[in-house]
Amino acid sequence: MMIDGVIDTVIGKATVLHQLALGVECFDAITGTSIATGVRVGREVTAPKRRIHSQAAWPCSDLDGSGMGRFKLRYGPLVPAAFVVRIDDPDRRYAPRRFSVHLWPLAAVAAGAAGPYIPVASRLLRVWLWPGSAYAFPRGSTLVRGRVGDNGLPVRWARVTATGLNGAIAGRAHADERGEFLLVVSNPDQNPLQDSVALDLVASAPKSPSPADGTDRCSDLVIEDVPRSWAPPLPQDLDNSVLRGVSPPPGYVPSRQPAQHEVPIGTGLVLHDDVSFNP
Repeated sequence: MMIDGVIDTVIGKATVLHQLALGVECFDAITGTSIATGVRVGREVTAPKRRIHSQAAWPCSDLDGSGMGRFKLRYGPLVPAAFVVRIDDPDRRYAPRRFSVHLWPLAAVAAGAAGPYIPVASRLLRVWLWPGSAYAFPRGSTLVRGRVGDNGLPVRWARVTATGLNGAIAGRAHADERGEFLLVVSNPDQNPLQDSVALDLVASAPKSPSPADGTDRCSDLVIEDVPRSWAPPLPQDLDNSVLRGVSPPPGYVPSRQPAQHEVPIGTGLVLHDDVSFNP
């Protein structure tokens, strides 16, 4: 997994040159596997340090890659104790997410420090990412592609939940800044003799959205917080409903009226009308 520190041996004495401040692992929310595509992970910084990528602002200092879907940040004089981690895919295969992070003090993780050692797992952020508009599904997938709207305007960063006739969750999706979403029906729960399934689509979004920055598409994306029991980490600290993106973020409210659709099994349904956000 993550390697904590780079060791340099000088005349028999081991000196730690780099200590791991934060490790980030990205998983595909549909397959549950590590993400192997070009996802970017960065620590958000102030405007003068912004880097430009694909003609869009990337107001982040990139974390170093550490294998498939893995990234790491080392302690350093310019690394603050608290910041926002941004995860995004420039090719829109995955919807972006943002998390608040509070680092352990370097003294707490350094070898030989007083008190209990802070294990690497306690410095790990595991994140599940949901399909973006360019996600490549295999043939035979049951999909719903659409947009969340409010009076003809896109609802930025909405989330969509699909439920079947018995109320069971049939699929979820994270919309982007254009309100566009791509939902895979992973649990159709329909009669095997039927070739379609009836679903209710419910959109959730902030009732009072933050103003957007025209140069930074993720400026108003909700910042999620993951409470933790740090030492030692519990299983729920590394895998929970917030990290998996199934819990509503702070300030999100659901629509009162769902959008009802008959979805063909084994193919994609493109919605011509918006899924209305009507809190």
